[in-house]
Amino acid sequence: MHLYLVVNPAAGRRNAVPYAESVATRLEERGHRVTRYVTKGPGDGAVHASSLGPDACDVLGVVGGDGTLAELVDSRHDGLPWPIALVPMGTANLVARELGMPLARDATATAAALDAGVAWPVDVMSLAAQGSPRGRAIANVGVGPDAEIVRTIADLRAGNQGSGGYVHWIRPILDTLRKAKTPALRIELDGRKALRGHACIVQNASNYGGVFALSRTAGLASGALDVVIVRGRTPRDLLAIGIGGLLKRLGGNHLVKIVRADRVRVVAEQPAAVQADGDPAGTTDLEVERLPGALRLWKKTASA
Repeated sequence: MHLYLVVNPAAGRRNAVPYAESVATRLEERGHRVTRYVTKGPGDGAVHASSLGPDACDVLGVVGGDGTLAELVDSRHDGLPWPIALVPMGTANLVARELGMPLARDATATAAALDAGVAWPVDVMSLAAQGSPRGRAIANVGVGPDAEIVRTIADLRAGNQGSGGYVHWIRPILDTLRKAKTPALRIELDGRKALRGHACIVQNASNYGGVFALSRTAGLASGALDVVIVRGRTPRDLLAIGIGGLLKRLGGNHLVKIVRADRVRVVAEQPAAVQADGDPAGTTDLEVERLPGALRLWKKTASA
């Protein structure tokens, strides 16, 4: 197998490059060929991936988080000719959890998982939002307070204040929730049914935020998008919903409605923030559509 590793040097508290080298060395010891490419800044990974020919590798590897993965998936409008293998170095690692990839930074275990992996066809979300060039997302898309939290964290990272992971972000997240706007949203499902809410999360992956489980039926190949519509609007409501998601008991909460659809359109009375895969992605109006089996991800097998 020829694995082409695209490495985000800012991932993993800036330890991604030496870790990628360790993984590559162990793969080479197993007889695989590994090419390394270290990105030079935001967007460079997408530009580089778009320049590669179809025979550049057997598997395209991504060393980074969900945002780095989404950047490469979004790099080619005609789709990627290779499966993508993810070496998780992010904070939430939503997609890696569903792929069964080792989250502990153990180069030997990661190399073994990659060595024994198989290509798994999964769904992708196409999206269109005001002021955003993003065309696709993998894990989730959100409108409302969660998107404002994503913007807060993005600002912290941009100011080099993002080290420390979840613990470092607790206070900024709580401050953002306290001040968050909860605009009235109209959520249209498959062009027919319309519901009202004050926040909306469209899930493709089963996990949300790394520690939350919002819908029990969500999954990368579940056959539909799970649309979580939040009806509560006060900080107390949002906190209760967050605790319910943390305890995996959100299904019975009267402040939340979960439905399934293939196409979702979110319209707000005033522009509301949008996030996609943990990165800011413009504002409403937002349109999301499921693209069945549009991506192949490298999944750990039971024997790995």
